[in-house]
Amino acid sequence: MKVLVSTISYVNTFPGKEESELYLTFANRLANDVKTKTPFDIRINTNRKDFFEEDKRLSVKGDFLKDHYTHVGVFNQLLKFSALQQVDKKYDWVLYLDCDAGFTDNIDVDLVFEYINSLNQKNIEMVACRTDCTYESCLEEYNMSTKNGTDFTYVDSPSKLFNNKFQFYGVRDEWSGAKFPSEHFLLIKNTSKLQKMADHFEALCYEFETQDKNYPITWDMEAFEIGVAARLAGIDMQSICGEFYNHNLKIGFNFNNFENVKI
Repeated sequence: MKVLVSTISYVNTFPGKEESELYLTFANRLANDVKTKTPFDIRINTNRKDFFEEDKRLSVKGDFLKDHYTHVGVFNQLLKFSALQQVDKKYDWVLYLDCDAGFTDNIDVDLVFEYINSLNQKNIEMVACRTDCTYESCLEEYNMSTKNGTDFTYVDSPSKLFNNKFQFYGVRDEWSGAKFPSEHFLLIKNTSKLQKMADHFEALCYEFETQDKNYPITWDMEAFEIGVAARLAGIDMQSICGEFYNHNLKIGFNFNNFENVKI
């Protein structure tokens, strides 16, 4: 079984955001973790391919993404779609991680593959954290915090987690049933559905970029777009086993951000 860790590390191309290059360092730290603590390969999707040195286990996909913004915050969070596109068929599963994540220790390879095999046996194609957060529950929260369910110009403060998404997108029946996972970690089987999910995700990114480029209202909380894209691709996302995530896979959020920087 072959697993690809895929991440993004896009440098903000606008003046005054030079500090965002720190995310290239985070990605290199993650690559080192993957190569020293796991049997997996890693692919880094970036607009700074010159920063990385490829080898047998590290590949670098040079994405300049001329049609997409790179200046939203440190980078446009919705560019994560690129980590799910055009995955080599030799990989059975794709593990998406944010580039400042890491592996806290050597993984238990046997237990990791045993868990993934159990997913195959159950025909489960995607697992993630926080899958109890759903389109319906978040829409209900939105409706309760607005004057009424159709007024997208008024939202109480403080806003609920995904209120700005409903404010931007509105309500769409075809998105019913979507789950909004933690966007820092995704484990997805590499089938044709994965590319479909990535394509839907990119389409939402394009839609997002129709906003005022200087004042986007919904650049963060990309779990919304991830969940909708999975739903439209026909992927039934399931909750990840806590034992697997915490003790076998040994993922640490923000683990390689030694500087404790959140730009």
